[in-house]
Amino acid sequence: MTARHTPPGCSAKDRKSSLRPRRGEGPAGAGGRCRRTARGIARWAVRRRNVAADQFLRGACYGAGATAVSLLTVWAQTR
Repeated sequence: MTARHTPPGCSAKDRKSSLRPRRGEGPAGAGGRCRRTARGIARWAVRRRNVAADQFLRGACYGAGATAVSLLTVWAQTR
């Protein structure tokens, strides 16, 4: 049996497990990788949720300020 290529930085356990599929994962062991990837994406999203909320609030404040200045400018020009 030949070993599949494992990415650099994999532990010896990962390399050993890449030789044979885990139970219930089919020939390539893709089920575990997909779950691991999905969990990684979910963790990434949770970590960045607060940053995204801050950026949204900042954008809303800039938009409100720009609207107020524009309305004052239009009002001043019409008077």
